[in-house]
Amino acid sequence: METLLVTIVGKDRPGLVNLVSAVLFERGCVLVELAQTTLLGQFAGLFSIRAPGDLDPGALSADLKEKLADAGFSAWVTPVPAESDAGSAGETAPYVMTIIGPDNPGLVPAVTGTIASFDVNIENIRSVTLTAPEGSAKPGSLALVLELTVPEEVQRSVFRRALRLAAEEQGVEISLQHRDIFEAIHRI
Repeated sequence: METLLVTIVGKDRPGLVNLVSAVLFERGCVLVELAQTTLLGQFAGLFSIRAPGDLDPGALSADLKEKLADAGFSAWVTPVPAESDAGSAGETAPYVMTIIGPDNPGLVPAVTGTIASFDVNIENIRSVTLTAPEGSAKPGSLALVLELTVPEEVQRSVFRRALRLAAEEQGVEISLQHRDIFEAIHRI
């Protein structure tokens, strides 16, 4: 079976994941992983699938585009090469970073630049603008949650210090916790 990445983008509506997954099932594909979100009323979905070896990615793409055209969606099917060097990047540990503070244009580039300088990968990021209380002269605040994979060779104290410096420069608060600790603290 071949690994493919199916990308779907368009105006959100109920039943979309069902429609896409039904087309994939009809073509003999197995859904391995799915990530989707909506932003400003737009849907963006990534479907990692295993497809039968004789399935032409171009034909699957055409089939999806035909089924989704009336709803105004775009679809792409991308073959994903087998990772022959899996694990060569070294061991990593999962972390969760939260950022809360004033919404300013330089915040995301400053923090993500610091993260990238340590070869830390951002696996997932979610940003929400918190509105200021009614009648307040203060602008809204920004809340970001980032899921990171931190290489084992990164010195945590040096990484935290660099993040703290970036936070001070941007006037925000940053918290970095191992994912297991974050989940234990936030478990309801």
